[in-house]
Amino acid sequence: MPYKRGRPVIDLSPWFALASACAFYLTIPIAMLINVMMHRTAYKHRWRLRGIRRAITVSNHTTFLDPVKIAFLVLPRLIYQTLLEATVEFPVLGTYTRLLGGVPIPRGREGYRRILDICSGAFRRRRYLHFYPEGECFLYNQDIKEFKSGAFRIAAELGIPVIPLVTVFSPGLFRPRSLLGRNAPLETLVVMEPVDPALYVRRDSGGELSAESIKEFAEAVRRMMQEEIDRRGGSRDFYRGQMARVKGLND
Repeated sequence: MPYKRGRPVIDLSPWFALASACAFYLTIPIAMLINVMMHRTAYKHRWRLRGIRRAITVSNHTTFLDPVKIAFLVLPRLIYQTLLEATVEFPVLGTYTRLLGGVPIPRGREGYRRILDICSGAFRRRRYLHFYPEGECFLYNQDIKEFKSGAFRIAAELGIPVIPLVTVFSPGLFRPRSLLGRNAPLETLVVMEPVDPALYVRRDSGGELSAESIKEFAEAVRRMMQEEIDRRGGSRDFYRGQMARVKGLND
């Protein structure tokens, strides 16, 4: 059934779960082949996911194919990935995106609350809920933009870790865009150590989460990810700016 604004952001019905698994396992081999041909994605420290039953994962958003490499990371398990509400409202493609694990972020300041309200059921189906906290895709960017705090608030409310996933680019053997060089970079997806919200988040006298401490938590994770990019020598030679939105689909 097509998603309409105001409906639950995740369909937890058994029939939808079955359709979702079928759509995903039919699609991911083709999508991953395209991603490998373009970027030859390598993975580092996947073992850090072992034994974690529930987590929020976050990453820098650098290519249109980011959801593919994130999905491949946790195979054979499935993962939920957040995206703009406008995308899942789009006819046919929106429904298919939801089948592949897309979770719309409702418009408005309380959008995260609607996601939080359904998380207990969602985490019984899948272990991870992924966010792109920059809020936009910045093509081949290696200087991570400021994070929005929704993902970190959800992690703090649920008392579960945030696992940073960081994409690092390299040019390969030859100078970018030279005769033998690449027009698109090689990429490595690094799984970083889980981060416990309790190390950063505070509550006020009324027991509510401090908005300022949530922002500090988000910024601390962003800095960790940036330091990982810099430590690995992430190439800035391919940066192309913010990816354009498509009218009616993700604008």
